[in-house]
Amino acid sequence: MPRFFLHIDDGTQRIEDEEGSDLPDLAAAREEALGAARQLWAAAILAGQDIAACRFVITNGDGNVMDTVDMDEALPEKLARRLRL
Repeated sequence: MPRFFLHIDDGTQRIEDEEGSDLPDLAAAREEALGAARQLWAAAILAGQDIAACRFVITNGDGNVMDTVDMDEALPEKLARRLRL
């Protein structure tokens, strides 16, 4: 099973995922990133923080970027539409 790393990037710095996760494929890594983004949004809202500029950078075991997941992708569509106004 491949290992994926879900790093958090805010445009100025990156928080490295040192351990990674063994996941069946890239689609599963995206779902993992979306779930983690939802948890981060919940904590950020409670703390009064805005994490909209952050994103997950998904890399493989060789460090190659496989995909990115913007934090707003984790929001419910109706809320995301309202925020874009």
